[in-house]
Amino acid sequence: MRRRPRIERATLVALLCAGPALAAGPESADLRDLRVGMPVSEISPTGYGDLACREGPPRTLAAWGDWRACPADAAGRHAIGFSYADDTTRNGTRVAGHPARLTLLVGDDARVAGLVIETDDAVPLYLRKKGHLLGIQARGHWGEDGWTCAEGKPAGDETPLGETFVKEECRKVLAAKTVTVTRDLYGHQGADPRAFISRTRIVVAATR
Repeated sequence: MRRRPRIERATLVALLCAGPALAAGPESADLRDLRVGMPVSEISPTGYGDLACREGPPRTLAAWGDWRACPADAAGRHAIGFSYADDTTRNGTRVAGHPARLTLLVGDDARVAGLVIETDDAVPLYLRKKGHLLGIQARGHWGEDGWTCAEGKPAGDETPLGETFVKEECRKVLAAKTVTVTRDLYGHQGADPRAFISRTRIVVAATR
């Protein structure tokens, strides 16, 4: 097994103390009380805010039940961006301590067809540099075993940060859903050192 750099391991230990936001197991909630495959009608009407269509003309939604107002993609899924409501968090919308951008995908059968969790790049430098670590936390919450991972190599002007270069995609099948975790950590040759990439994208998708 490839050993993680010392700095990455130490930072991960600190972040795990931020409290669980993801749940393990094929039948557990994927984020808070959200579970891929559940009926949209069962999502709590409280605790979430800023509901809006991710695709098409800008459009806000009054409730989860308005999902049909958002255009469907080729697979018939309606993408709804959302955040945690102000009265449920002190530090904005975060997943396992990381500022995050959240999207719920609703199928034409009125069930949750997918969930997308992405680290937010529009945050202070000290938060952005930890973005790639969310992927490690996600793999732990959905269970360490059973992942199939592929690692990429630098392309174009991509360059390691110090001795670390991460371009990784891991996938795991859990009953009626799959979880795909993509994480990146690298810089660009000749660019401002602060313009590095450190991010995670988690996609939980229904398979039936």
